[in-house]
Amino acid sequence: MLLNGVPYVAKRFFEIGNGRDIVSIDENTAQLTNEMSRLAQGQWFLDKFYERAEETETRVSSDFTFSTGILAQETIGEREPSAASAVTLQDFLESTSRSPSSAITWLLEPLRASTIERWSGTLDHPMHADKPGKTMDAFMHFSYIYSQRSRLFADLQSQSASGNRASILFDVMTHTVAQDSGVGDHGLTGITAVLAGHICDTMCEGLEMGEENLILATDGKKKKAGEKCKGTKGKGTGKSRGKQQDRVESSDEGETSE
Repeated sequence: MLLNGVPYVAKRFFEIGNGRDIVSIDENTAQLTNEMSRLAQGQWFLDKFYERAEETETRVSSDFTFSTGILAQETIGEREPSAASAVTLQDFLESTSRSPSSAITWLLEPLRASTIERWSGTLDHPMHADKPGKTMDAFMHFSYIYSQRSRLFADLQSQSASGNRASILFDVMTHTVAQDSGVGDHGLTGITAVLAGHICDTMCEGLEMGEENLILATDGKKKKAGEKCKGTKGKGTGKSRGKQQDRVESSDEGETSE
């Protein structure tokens, strides 16, 4: 679809764990709202990550940004719901009778290149050797520490934006202590699983997250996840540039496209 001449893709949920196509109108709206929140939170943490990299003179890939999106609702009126929504007029009328604010909701995101770079999965984050991959490794760990260990970004993937070098992160998931961030949130189990595959390198160390927050390899054996990732008020890693360690509180799927 086109908005002001710009191609967009429209997305809805068809699977949230109850079986394919068993997603109510209100559940779809709630999960799309969660996805919009994850994108906004991701950009906030990424901005803090880049600020930290600049403060500590840590070289990272600066091409990443999170996708923007628009939550749109179908106007039914005299018309029936769109075929793509998989909602019948009867479904819609029953939903609005229970909740007058019910609406058939779509998440609109700019259409981008089809080539996808996958940096992590839902329950694993493999280590990378190139600069963009290392940046995603460090961002995952930094944002976890910066959120006071309350959330961790998973399923990180990006697409190139046409006409520039930007790598757009989209369809991300989060694991949160409260396990309330939407589809794919495995709570503490997810956080532990992702951290289990992470070992800090010079990029993590350069960000000065605090020595007690580093996950290091010793004698060829990796530290257990969390063994060196416990505090949030850590001292620097030995570099002294007059910067105070940041201490902040947390800011606070199955999909189909048309």
